[in-house]
Amino acid sequence: MAKRNADVVIVHAAELVTCAGPPEGVRGAALQRLETIADGALAIRDGRILAVGPTAAVSRRYVAPVTIDASGRLVSPGLVDPHSHLLYGGSRHEEYEAKVTQRAPARRMDGGIRYTVRKTAAASDAELLEQAYADLDTMLLHGTTTLEAKTGYGLERDAELRLLRLTAGLRHAVDVVPTLLALHVLPDAYADRRADYLAAAVGALEEASGLATYCDVSCDPLCFTFDECMQVGAAARAAGMKIRVHADQFGDAGGALAAARLHASAADHLDYASDAGLRAMAAAGTVATFLPGVTLHMCEMTPRFADGALADAEKPFMPLVVRRAIEAGVTVALSTDYNPGSCPTPSMQIVMALAARLFRLGYAEIWNMCTLNGARALDLAADRGSLEAGKRADIVVWNVPGHGMAINRFGVNLADTVIANGAVVVEGGRLKRGRARHRTSAPARRSRAALARM
Repeated sequence: MAKRNADVVIVHAAELVTCAGPPEGVRGAALQRLETIADGALAIRDGRILAVGPTAAVSRRYVAPVTIDASGRLVSPGLVDPHSHLLYGGSRHEEYEAKVTQRAPARRMDGGIRYTVRKTAAASDAELLEQAYADLDTMLLHGTTTLEAKTGYGLERDAELRLLRLTAGLRHAVDVVPTLLALHVLPDAYADRRADYLAAAVGALEEASGLATYCDVSCDPLCFTFDECMQVGAAARAAGMKIRVHADQFGDAGGALAAARLHASAADHLDYASDAGLRAMAAAGTVATFLPGVTLHMCEMTPRFADGALADAEKPFMPLVVRRAIEAGVTVALSTDYNPGSCPTPSMQIVMALAARLFRLGYAEIWNMCTLNGARALDLAADRGSLEAGKRADIVVWNVPGHGMAINRFGVNLADTVIANGAVVVEGGRLKRGRARHRTSAPARRSRAALARM
C-alpha cells in the first residue's frame, strides 16, 4: 500500500488515550471507560487528525516531514477549559490570606468582585491584553488548547462591552470562545433600580451578539433571581446567542432549572443544585461544569464525621453534588473558573488532580470530563475533545507514560509537547517562538506586579 502524505506523525506513544465518545458527551457508567492504545500513533494533515491507531498500522499508511517519537510518554487530546474570566486587573492575594488566616488584610480590600471591577477599569486595553496573552501562554504550556473566556468585571454596559471586544479580538494558539456575562452581580448604583439594570443588560445584547458566542447569567441568592435570569437569558436566545448559567453556588436559586428551561449549553458551580434541577438539566442536554479549584481556594472542603455525617449541614459536600449529577444522567465537565478571586489557577492539570482528591472521581472520569465533555460544554464535541479521524488536531504529549500518572503527580507541569490546530506550538515544555501569539499590535509590556498595584 502506498503511503499517504501527512504534516505530522506521532509514533510509539507508551499510551494513547483517545477520549472518544458521542458528540453529546460521555455520561453515567460510560464515564468510567477510557479507550487506550499501547504503542499508539496518529497522523495529522491540514490541522486535522487523519488516523489514530497502533504505531505499526499508522506508520504503514502515512509519512510526514515531522515525526514525533513519543516513546515512554502519554499522548492525549488537548484539554478543554469551559469556564474562565480571562480579562481582569489587579490581584486579590491579600483577600485570600485574610480568608485563610481569618485576619484582617493589610489594607482595605473593599469587596471582592467590586474590587476587581475597579482595578479592571483602571487598566488600559494594552495592559489587559498583555496579561491575557501571558495567561494564555501559561494555559497552553499546561496543555489547554480551547478556553471559554467570560467578561464580568465591568458590570456596567459599556465596560462589559469593552471587555467583550478585547476578548473577541484575541488571537492565540489557544482557541478562545468569548462569552458576555450579562448578569454577574448588581452594581451598587442600581441597588434600588434592578429593573433598569436588567433593561440595560438586555439592551447590550444586540451588540454583544456579534462578538460573543454565549450569554451567561448568574442565578444565585447573592446575584440574580430565577425570573431575572430567565428574562435576560430569553432575550439573549432571541438575539441568536447560546446560553450559559452560573447556577446555585451559594444556595438553591433555581439556577439548574433555569439552565434547563433556557436550554443552556452548560450550568456551572451547582453546589446547591436540587435533584429536580439536575434531572431537568439531564433532560435538556445541559452540561454540569464543576470547579474543584474553587472548592479548594474558597476553603469549601467540608469534612465528614466518623459516622459519615457532614460536619457542616448547611454546606453540601461537593463529591456528593458531583456524584448526584452523574447519577442523574447529566453530562459532567471540569474547569478552572480562572479568575483573580475564587480560583486564580490557569492550569487544567491542577484541576484534574483536585478533582480526584476533592471530588473522589476516578482517572477515566476525569479525562472524559476535561476533554470531550469540556468540548461538549462549548458545543464543540463534534470538532475536538478526542483523538478521532476528522477532528481538530489538538494534542498533548506528556512526560509520563500513563494517564493515571498525569493526575496522580501534581505540582509540576507534565506537558512536554502541545499541538494546536495541527501546529506544534510547545516543544520540550517551551513555547515555540512566534507560534503561540498572533497579535495585531505590540502593547508595552508591564509586569503582573505593576498591574496588581494599579
